[in-house]
Amino acid sequence: LPHRYPIMTPLTELEQDALAEIFNVGVGIATASLHAMTGQHVPVSVPEVEMTSLRQARHHFRHREKRPLCAIRQTYVGDFETDAVLMFPEEHQLHLTRMMVGDELPDAELPEVAQDALGELGNIVLNAVISNLASSLGMALEGSIPVVEFLSADEILVHKSTGDCVEDEAAPVLTLMIDFELSAQRVGGYLAFLLDSDSSQTLLRHLGAHIQGN
Repeated sequence: LPHRYPIMTPLTELEQDALAEIFNVGVGIATASLHAMTGQHVPVSVPEVEMTSLRQARHHFRHREKRPLCAIRQTYVGDFETDAVLMFPEEHQLHLTRMMVGDELPDAELPEVAQDALGELGNIVLNAVISNLASSLGMALEGSIPVVEFLSADEILVHKSTGDCVEDEAAPVLTLMIDFELSAQRVGGYLAFLLDSDSSQTLLRHLGAHIQGN
C-alpha cells in the first residue's frame, strides 16, 4: 500500500516569513552568480512560499501553466531529502540558453547547447537556494547532477529520488513562485521541493529552532 501522509497544515505566518527571507537571500545569491557569469542583471521578485500537498500543487500548476514546462531537477540528501525542481515555460528555453551562452553563438546552434546551458542554470539557482537554506537552518545537504526534462506539471511533480515515482497526492510539497526578468522577456519561474513526511517534519523542526534563535 502507498504511504499515507498526515493532513497538511499550512505554514504559520512566522514560518512563511522566515522561509521567504531565507529563500530571498538564496535567490539573490543565485542572481549575483548569474550576473557575474553572464554580465546580465537579472531582477527577481520576492519568492511567494507555500507548503502544500502534491494534489494541491498539481492543481495550481495545471491551472496556472497549460504550456509544457522545462524542469531542471536535482535530488538533495543529508539531514533531509528532497527533489528540488526549477521550472520555466518551455517556450522560454532559448531565451535562457542565450543568457547563459552569450551573444556570439548563432541562433541555429542554440538548441544544441540548450540542455547543458539549462542544466548549468538550474545548478546555479538550486544550489544557491538549497545551500543558503541548509546553512541558515544548520543542516547538511548534498546534491546530485542536474537533469533537464520537458514535461507537463503532472509529470514533473513526482518524487524520483528513490528511483520510484511517488503518487500519493497527500505528499508534502514546498513551492516558491518567482518572476525573473531577462532583458525584455519576463520569465515566470517556479521552484518546488518535493518532500516526504519525515523530511517535511525535519525541515519545520529546524525552521522552528531558527525562528527561536537557537
